[in-house]
Formats: sequence, structure tokens, C-alpha cells
Amino acid sequence: MYTDKEKRLRGIIEATNTKLHGLLYNLCRDKHMTAEIIQQVYIKIWENLDNIDNDDKIFPLLMQYSRNAFLNELKRSRVRQKVYNAFPAGEEWDISNEEIFLNKEQYGRIQTAISKLPRQQQLIFRMHKEQAMPYRQISAHLNISPGTIEKQMNRALKFLRTELEEMKRGSYTVTALLLIYLTAWRFI
Repeated sequence: MYTDKEKRLRGIIEATNTKLHGLLYNLCRDKHMTAEIIQQVYIKIWENLDNIDNDDKIFPLLMQYSRNAFLNELKRSRVRQKVYNAFPAGEEWDISNEEIFLNKEQYGRIQTAISKLPRQQQLIFRMHKEQAMPYRQISAHLNISPGTIEKQMNRALKFLRTELEEMKRGSYTVTALLLIYLTAWRFI
């Protein structure tokens, strides 16, 4: 019923889950974050299982993946805090119809700028920012090296920052919109 690879992963999970859960929970003190990180770690193990020779010595690799995932979660929470801090505290947010129209117009400009990217950059950008796909997953999906994915993303972001520079000079709303879309779309 299960493939050999699936049986192998199940064995790894059964042998390591309790210990990994305890160590991660002690690190982050959040049961939801712990569960999320464990899921990410086992997905990463699944993706790399063919390259792993010895299942008995897999725990250090699990710990490395866990550490990296935990640090990524910390970065995401900092980005959320930056966006939150971009808005003035204690003020009522009365958004007029004109501001709603301007935000829609600005969103349209962002989409227009994205559509000006070369086809492959646009595809990579949308997969990463809108579909929250990590570089390795995009790499596997498009059969392109992770380094190329990173270079294409950097070029796309540089182009979009330049293309949208005039929008940054506006209100807090525009600044926050750009910050969310270009920096942290998938984390918010």
C-alpha cells in the first residue's frame, strides 16, 4: 500500500517526532509554531530523502532544518512588526472613497509593473510572492537551479522597486502596501 519511500519517512517520523517536538517547543514556547516547523522539517526531509543515506543518523539533519525554519519564523514575525509599526498608533483610520480608489489604482500599478517583468522573472516572482513557494520548490517545479531563482528574484525586485519608486513618496498606506507586497507578501 505504501511505497518504500513513504514507509521510510514514516519510520523516521515515528523515531524522531517526540524528541524533535520537545526540543522545538522548549525553543519557541509556542505549540502552533512548533507544529508548523515540524511539518516544514518533515516536508524538507521528504524532498531530500533520496539523498539521505543513513536514517539512524538523521536527527542532526532534522535539528539543522528545525533551526533554520525557526530562524525564518523569527524573520517573518519581525516583518509583520515592521508593517504594524508603519501605521501611526492610536489614530482613527478613516478611509475615504477617494483613498479606496487610490489604493485600487496603486494595486493596479503594482500589477502593471509586475506584468512588465520578463516572462520567467514574472513567473518566479508570482510563484514566490503570491503562492508562497520557497526557492527550492520553484527550482524543482521549473527545473532551474536555486541560484538562478534567487538571481531572477533579485532582478525582479530591483526592477519593481525602480518602477514603483514614485508611489513610495505618498501616504502611509502606499508605503505599507509596497512593503507588504514587495517584502513580505506571503508572511502577512
